[in-house]
Amino acid sequence: MDYRERITEEAAVLFMKYGIRAVTMDSIAHHLGMSKRTIYEQFADKDELLRSVVRNMTHRQKEVFLDIMKESDNVIETIFRILTLASSHFKTTNPTYLMDLKKYHYRVYEEICQKGDIRNMEMTEEILNRGIKEKIFRSDINVEIVNAGIHGAIDMTKDDQYLPEGKYSRMEIIENLLFNYLIGISTPQGQELINKYKNKENLEFNV
Repeated sequence: MDYRERITEEAAVLFMKYGIRAVTMDSIAHHLGMSKRTIYEQFADKDELLRSVVRNMTHRQKEVFLDIMKESDNVIETIFRILTLASSHFKTTNPTYLMDLKKYHYRVYEEICQKGDIRNMEMTEEILNRGIKEKIFRSDINVEIVNAGIHGAIDMTKDDQYLPEGKYSRMEIIENLLFNYLIGISTPQGQELINKYKNKENLEFNV
């Protein structure tokens, strides 16, 4: 593992644990047991390091999601396995991580959003198309519009712009928005599977 890769991976751990603002280049250097100069030889500034962290995390996330899709019996199982993974992720991630990225490094946030490094529209589109082939999602839906709606529902779970801050847990929002949205685009077979997995899985996003 070279310096750049090591710095990226360790910085990711620190950012996720403490939040981005709380982690300085000095603290990263101290954690790694190397000089700050060594870090700046690899990254011009904190923004460049953040770009590397997000790209690395997103790449690994996509690999995991693709494996889940291959291993799942149907698209609803895929969705619930991804939600279970997200539940675990929420519990181990400092809630200020994304807020810090948007508030203090907005240029980086905009760049990675435009490049799809946070919002993976292709993956959710693939899930929708697979669901249609499996006759789990209705064949008459407009995939592009529905895909955008799914991401809008997901955004509601992490943005207090439309709901009182802290009033509802992520799980309450997911149940009322995402699950009902999925039921609305599903065939009777798909609705049955959603209710089956919903009752089976114990998802907790109350962090």
